[in-house]
Amino acid sequence: MTPPPGQRDYSGARLSRHALDRMAERFGVEPEGAEAALRGALGRTRRLGRNPANGAIAVVALHRGRTLVAVLQDGACLTVLTWNQFEPRLADFGRPRLPRKWGRALARLAAPAPDAAPEGGAKGPGVQSPRRSSGGFS
Repeated sequence: MTPPPGQRDYSGARLSRHALDRMAERFGVEPEGAEAALRGALGRTRRLGRNPANGAIAVVALHRGRTLVAVLQDGACLTVLTWNQFEPRLADFGRPRLPRKWGRALARLAAPAPDAAPEGGAKGPGVQSPRRSSGGFS
């Protein structure tokens, strides 16, 4: 399944031993399950930026509700950082400050993957479309 618009799937990236060790260390994953957990998190990511010095890109993902930043270069995941570890390096990846609408971006990563709507545009039983506000008070 392809990720929603604005998100990327890096689950097929080569995982370095360092990245797997950092996943186990920083996110409390068993070393045996680190590869599966990291591939699962990399399945839905949002790109944060690119380091022009070495061509590495940083992507943000969620693992069990925690923000994870993976640094990828040449098709390989080099390392995994928590948000607090990565935030001082934002400028290295072309972002002088926190991205706009950060909470919304994380909420979209946390939302379940949208399934294809059945024929006729129906969303299924019990699912309502969000109401649009006319801007006035009700």
